[in-house]
Amino acid sequence: MQCAQCGAEITHPTRGRPRRYCGRSCQARAYRARKDGTVPRRSFVDSGAAAPLDRDLVVRAAIRLADDEGLAAVSMRLVAARLGASTMSLYRHVSGKDDLVTAMVDTVLADHRPPPPGATGWRALLDHEAREEWALYRRHPWSLAALGTTRPPLGRSVLETVDRFLAALPLDHRTALSVYLLVSGYVQGTAMMAVAESEAVRDTGVSARGWWHDRLGRLAGVVGSNRYPWLTELAADPPTPADLEGWFDFGLRRVLDGIAAFLEPDEPREAHDPGAAGSAAADRRR
Repeated sequence: MQCAQCGAEITHPTRGRPRRYCGRSCQARAYRARKDGTVPRRSFVDSGAAAPLDRDLVVRAAIRLADDEGLAAVSMRLVAARLGASTMSLYRHVSGKDDLVTAMVDTVLADHRPPPPGATGWRALLDHEAREEWALYRRHPWSLAALGTTRPPLGRSVLETVDRFLAALPLDHRTALSVYLLVSGYVQGTAMMAVAESEAVRDTGVSARGWWHDRLGRLAGVVGSNRYPWLTELAADPPTPADLEGWFDFGLRRVLDGIAAFLEPDEPREAHDPGAAGSAAADRRR
């Protein structure tokens, strides 16, 4: 018997009613779908199930599972359920979960775009690499959990990502690695907010604006007291996920300014127009 939500195999108890779900998480998702009158987000059998299994098919099914449910949901059993295959059949193509996650990260990092023709010099190249990493976490929030660690999966694409960054800096490798960790650490720290918001919407169905509206309603007395003027201003225009882009742009420019002061201490600092930088970032996203 399989879970009615995710398709995982269920071991039924010897007593009591048969179970329909493998755990409380799947039961809660099914309940929300019935309550909202919506169909389940996906069928547990992947659309590629009819095709013969190969490594790429397994990896891409795992990526879709992680996109839907998060990296913690990825297991050989659930990937196999998505493909309508047996768990053991996956081991012909990946040696285990570590190998699978490494391949998943390699696959999504392969979508990296080269810098535009006019991007020369360390600042333009670092700016491009940082924005590509940010875009990766926006497309595949689960990849932050895989890469935001001291022990990332060291596949070819990860090594090439670090190599591109270090090659752009006129520094010895150890110092350049410190600069890389500074920039990537900023990107990952800001991405934590974006990923947390994505997961909160997925798990609760409540948008950021709805959440803020509810919380600010509970704080109506405090907001109206003008004790915290910034809170009064926030109540008039609550933040949305779109605001994260502006916060990211602002912070990245400040980080690069700091690196410039380190690399070029005697050079006059140029004024960077926030509007122009934001427009350039928007152009890149298109």
